[in-house]
Amino acid sequence: MAKFVWTEEYSVGIPSIDEQHRHFFDIANRVTDLAEKENVSREELTTNLGELGNYAFYHFSTEEGYFSKFNYEGAAIHISAHNNYRRQMEDYLGRVRGENDLKSLAVVVANFSGNWLLGHILEMDKKYTVFFQESGIN
Repeated sequence: MAKFVWTEEYSVGIPSIDEQHRHFFDIANRVTDLAEKENVSREELTTNLGELGNYAFYHFSTEEGYFSKFNYEGAAIHISAHNNYRRQMEDYLGRVRGENDLKSLAVVVANFSGNWLLGHILEMDKKYTVFFQESGIN
């Protein structure tokens, strides 16, 4: 599986958020590494999924806090996208408990998370760049 590589194309021009996105990429890539292993243990997958989900929730709360603080006009649709990711991660965590083919589930999670993040940054996060910068967020 290909790694998810951060490039300047994904920069939203706010260093603190760019750093969070880089870290999000790193965690998604750890799940990719796990998916490439011959045998994936339930514990490894649960741990990695938990880390991925927890970090996503932390990052989303950062953005959503700014949305609220500065009354960002696009907040509702953006939060809806975050909520879809949250629900999907909860689904994956539920599935890992009863899944027999953990390697396949790890591949699905890695692909979903990395691709979701890439698309979300380019399609959603880039829309708040100017607003956040004008609001003094850095």
